[in-house]
Order: sequence, then structure tokens, then C-alpha cells
Amino acid sequence: MMTMRLLWRLRLPLLILIQLLYPNKSTYKLYAEALFTIKSSQQFGCNIVNYPCQIQWPCLDCNKIKDPGVITGKIDGNNDIPTLTPLQDSQAKRPKGIKGAVIVGGIVASLIVVTILVFVYVCLMRIKRLIRQTSESASSMPSPSVEMGRCNNSEYVSAFTSHYSQKTRHITILELEQATTNFGQSNIIGEGGFGFVYKGLLEDGSIVAIKRRLFALTPDFVREVKQITHIHHIHLVKLIGYYEDRFQQLLVYEYLPNGNVGNHLYDNEGLPLGRLDLWRRLSIALGAAKGLEHLHSLVPPLVHTNFRTRNVLLDENYSAKVSDYGFCKMQRKADQPGSSSNIDCFLDPELSLSQNYSEHSDVYSFGVFLLELISGCEAHNKNMSNTYETLVFQAKHNNDVDNFVDMRLGEHEKCNNGATNMMKLALLCVDLSYRRPSMRQIVQELEHIQREIAPFYSQFSEEIGVVTLGSELFQ
Repeated sequence: MMTMRLLWRLRLPLLILIQLLYPNKSTYKLYAEALFTIKSSQQFGCNIVNYPCQIQWPCLDCNKIKDPGVITGKIDGNNDIPTLTPLQDSQAKRPKGIKGAVIVGGIVASLIVVTILVFVYVCLMRIKRLIRQTSESASSMPSPSVEMGRCNNSEYVSAFTSHYSQKTRHITILELEQATTNFGQSNIIGEGGFGFVYKGLLEDGSIVAIKRRLFALTPDFVREVKQITHIHHIHLVKLIGYYEDRFQQLLVYEYLPNGNVGNHLYDNEGLPLGRLDLWRRLSIALGAAKGLEHLHSLVPPLVHTNFRTRNVLLDENYSAKVSDYGFCKMQRKADQPGSSSNIDCFLDPELSLSQNYSEHSDVYSFGVFLLELISGCEAHNKNMSNTYETLVFQAKHNNDVDNFVDMRLGEHEKCNNGATNMMKLALLCVDLSYRRPSMRQIVQELEHIQREIAPFYSQFSEEIGVVTLGSELFQ
């Protein structure tokens, strides 16, 4: 019996193949006989058909037998012969398994998507927080450390390493001519130490201020331009580009609509206008101090050498920005020590012999700037009795601060200690060099004064109107 089962078991695949290729009644009988012979084998159990086939014979009347999972059909009246009909139970169970797998897969995919969205949201919030913190701080982009050496005791030469080297934007003369209507008279907005200043519109839509020098060209122009290209701060005027040929040199700066601080302090005769309240003047002083402090924080420090009120410009929000930094060799002779011009009021008197500029020299100039903010008067104006009398001289010999403070300030501004504390700080700045504070200390003191007087200005929200630029911009 075992031999017979083994024989039929070996022949079973061949019989299935013959049945598929030549389906007729005789071949099916042989196949059914083989199955009947090995039916009792435990190897097949209820899954007797290892080779499923969907063929159903017309002559067969299929029905279930007692043994679960096995389908039989009538073949010549014999009900015990199993047929090839697939098991119904297994087919019924299969869709349930597939459905469960789909549900599990959907849940897993949803969790992955949610996780990705949460991760992206967290990253965006961190970036937003970082941007907000950067904008609230005193600086925008940190300036790379630069190597500078002194030249002739008052000149700086830039020696940038290749790591910090960036391509300075060289703007073509054609674009600059188009931006200024071929340097037309209607585009002139001022004249300063470097030459005429033009308002222009670049091809990218940027409104700029263009300084132009003709013929009396500056040596090492490109080197000094590249020196300051890498210096960035929210309180420093941004240099956008430059141009140079054999006949002219041009500097392209960002355009600041409210001009220099002097436009809002005094008239053409140097007398007070009263357009700025004390809070605004203190905010301007603090912004300019942060700009200078940033220059002094470079390694080694960069000394401005030409700081004065006309080089502190105001943007549309009246935020102060320091201009003309880094161009110690680009000033005309009228701007140099020994000139009879009134800008000498900002010159540190200790430089009269050595001309050895240092951070203390900028501090002295900043002290004069503070005195102008407090008094509302130009450092040397028509009310001065002689050429040797300056605002510094008056401040040092004035025993009553109220007589020195701008008379156009409101009574509530004169009552608080803001003007008095600013006056004390200014006098420290114009003292002997070894007694002068650093720009970092000046920033800290101005911030302290601002916090003290803040309660007096919480109820005031009046904004200052925009002032016509005239011809004072960038002088």
C-alpha cells in the first residue's frame, strides 16, 4: 500500500500537467484515482491540493463533504473522489488579512507624515527665532576679523586673508550713467570731501547715493574699498559697489532718505530747529555709538578718523548709521588737520602734533557730536564770539546745564536727568585722552540713560515728519 501511494505521489504532478494540456474525462479519472489512493496520507491533510487549479468540469456536481476544507464532486456516481475546486475557507480568510495590512500601512504612513511636518515646523520656528534675535541685536552680519596695519601713522592698509576674500561688486560706468541721467545736475544731492553726491537708480531697482571724484584720484582706491566691503553692521552705511578708471573714482552707497543728523538739529546758520525730542536725540546717539563701537571691536580696531555730525545719516525710521568709515586716505585737504573749516571742532586737539589717530580720537569726535545733540547748535555757529570759541569751550565753561540744553525742548524733557547725564558723558569724551571712556562704555551708559528716561516718553507717540534733503546728504 505504501508503495502504491509513493508511486501515485510521484505521478501526481505529471497527471496534473496532462490534465491541463489535454482536458478530457479519461485523464481526469486517472488524476482522481491518484488522489483517492493517497487521500489517507497525513502529509496532505485538509490541504490536499498543492497545485490549485480553477478548472471546474461541467459534469461535476460540486458540494462539501464531512471533512472540512475538502470539496468533492460526483464522478460516475462516486461521491468520495475529491475535485480541484479551491478551498472556500482560505479564500474567505485572505481578504481579511490584506485589509488588516492596508490599515496598518496607512497608520504607519500617517505617523511618518505627521512626524515630518512636526520636524519641519520646529525647524522653521527656530529659524524665525534666530532671525528675530539677530534683528534685535546691535549688529546684522558679523564682520570678519581683518588684518590692518598703520601707514604713515594715520592710514590703514587692508590685508585680508583668502578665507575672507569676497568679490567686490564692480559696477559699470554705463549703469552708473543711466542711474544718474548721465550725472545730471538734477540728480546732485550734495557735495562732500570725496566730491559731488548723486542720487541714482540701479538696474535692480535699488536707490543709491553715488559719490564721484574727478581727476584728483586717490591711490590704493580699490584696496581701501575692499577693506570696508567686509564690514557689516546695522548702524553702518552699506557700501554697495564702486567704479574706477583713469579719470574718475565712484563709490555707491545705500540711500538714506532723511539725510544727516545736522538737517534736523540746526539751520544754515547753525542755530537750533527743535525738530527732535530728547528721546529721539538719545536714540540717534546710541545708534551712532554702536556703529563706532563695532569698528573699534575689529581685530585690530578700525579708527574712523573723520567722525562728525554730517557723517551720521538717518534712514526712514530715524535709525542712525555711520558713513565714511575706512577711507582715511580719501579725504580732501580741506578735511585734514590744520584746516580753518568748522569741521576741525571734531578733531582731537591732542592730534595737532603727532596726528596718531586712535580709538580715543573717535571718542573725542563723538563727544562733540553729543554736545551738538544736546544743545541743538552746530559746533561752530554764528553766535560764537570768535573763531577760537567752540561748542566744546562753551560746555566746559558752562555752570548751568539748562542754559546749554536746546531751549526748544519741552519742559518735561528738561525736568528729567536725561540731558544732564548726556552732558556729563559728553564732557568725559572731550576730556584728556587717558580719561576718556571706550566706545563700549559709552554704549552702556547711553543704554542706561535711555532706560532711566523711558517712563517719561511712554505716553508720546508723535512721529517726526520727513525733512527735505536739500544738499547736505553725505557731506
